Amino acid sequence: MNFLQDVLVQLSAWMELPRQWMQTCPFMQTGLDSLCVTLALAALLAFAGLGFISATARILSITRKRSSYDKCARQLAQLAMVLGWVLLVAGRVWLFFAQGSYTPDSLPDFMVELSWIMLGIAVLVSSLYFALWKFLVKVPILHVVMGMISSVQGCIAVVVALSSARMINAYTSPDATSITLGDIFFPGWLSPFWRSLYWTLPLILAMAAASGAMWLTLRRQRDDFGRDHYNTMVPWCAVWARNAWAVFWLIFLASTVAEIQQAWQGGVFTTENALRESAKVLVWLVPLILWTVVARSAAPMRHKFTLLVALIMAVAFMLPYYSQATSLSSPAPRTLQEMIIAPLEERELPPSPQTAPQTAPEADQQAKPQPAPQKSPE
Repeated sequence: MNFLQDVLVQLSAWMELPRQWMQTCPFMQTGLDSLCVTLALAALLAFAGLGFISATARILSITRKRSSYDKCARQLAQLAMVLGWVLLVAGRVWLFFAQGSYTPDSLPDFMVELSWIMLGIAVLVSSLYFALWKFLVKVPILHVVMGMISSVQGCIAVVVALSSARMINAYTSPDATSITLGDIFFPGWLSPFWRSLYWTLPLILAMAAASGAMWLTLRRQRDDFGRDHYNTMVPWCAVWARNAWAVFWLIFLASTVAEIQQAWQGGVFTTENALRESAKVLVWLVPLILWTVVARSAAPMRHKFTLLVALIMAVAFMLPYYSQATSLSSPAPRTLQEMIIAPLEERELPPSPQTAPQTAPEADQQAKPQPAPQKSPE
């Protein structure tokens, strides 16, 4: 018993060394935190979308009667299962060390635990979807529905995880006592938070397809399904990634234009802002071009480096996406209170504001107290 206690003490001491080293190097701590957030969020988005793409390939294998789609669907399901279990185990380990004690009455702690539970359910369904592949060959509808359910559950896990991160950020802010749930989740339809929500679904599909295309190139030697299989399925995944990223880029362009318009109206838009915003729009157009090159190539397996660069750039966008989804910046000009509560209050006011000055004097005269009648002296 004493030996085990000594081992635990030694392990605790060794685990404190990296933390102390990071405290002496805050730049390294910030870089490591950013890298962990970026990779974890990219893997979570890819896991959430792989079930849908795999189920779509399973449907095409039935409708088009081509075995390549079925093999691709199974490979994508395997990738989803691997990513899911890595996220589940790594998330539990992170919660064990980052969360000292669970407080049942704390809403952020409850949201964090709920996000891990939602992810666990999605991983369980995804594992069954892959493990029962041979047993559900004769029941394709049930198999496809199971893949779709795993993807929907993964999307729920993404939403809950981002919500919990945003709530933790709100609770740790200096003005946490004055922040309400409306300020956290309903800051305005054109606020940075809601603009990031508009990107979520295209990013889920783009990350899933991009990771799937890269996964197929890595499985070439392991799963020897022939050259024709990979020459067909790698461009198919690249087309999915290109189309989903194109939808995201158009939404990103519209949100950037709305942000520029707000800055222009506020009188704070400069030439430096214009150059920075234009550079952002052009930089995030590069993955779309790279996936287009792979999709139109006659030998897509020779474009491994192209797929890797496109995937790395897509993963790099996860950091600004996470920052915009969780930061409590200033809301848009029109908040939820202005759009919903203010019109309800206006209905209770007089119908025409022009009649108010005309009726005001009459109201004042009626409200003015009349002098008491004076009695004549006797």
